[in-house]
Amino acid sequence: MKIQIVKKRKPADIEDMLKVWEKKYGSLTSLHQKVLISKCTSPGMMDDYVMWKNLADGAEFHDIIILRDSEIFDALSPRRVELLEYLMNNNPKSIRTLATALHRDYKNVYDDLNALSKYELIDLIPQGRALKPAAAAARIEITFES
Repeated sequence: MKIQIVKKRKPADIEDMLKVWEKKYGSLTSLHQKVLISKCTSPGMMDDYVMWKNLADGAEFHDIIILRDSEIFDALSPRRVELLEYLMNNNPKSIRTLATALHRDYKNVYDDLNALSKYELIDLIPQGRALKPAAAAARIEITFES
């Protein structure tokens, strides 16, 4: 069994990637010139150029995670799917805020978030002394292949 999770990156994630490349290389044109005249100092530079060019042309960016075991179904209980769905549609400030919105116990929500983060389905972003939970993607698809 092969389980494929496709995570469509959020526009904010893509904007952050573009800013990093702009800071690192100056501009897409500058990077293009470096790649063309063989001043490409690493294979990663060519990868960055191809991705930057495609994203600038409007392409979507997807992370693909492939799992070969069925352990993910332990992480995708109905309560965790509800939590994940809530995070994909809302932006809670903290785990406590999320627990309150879902009418659930803080510790259970915290445990569920840790289980989901194991499969990179959610992000726990440090904000001061608290952790801000966020869905790691705008869309997640799970398909089965033999």
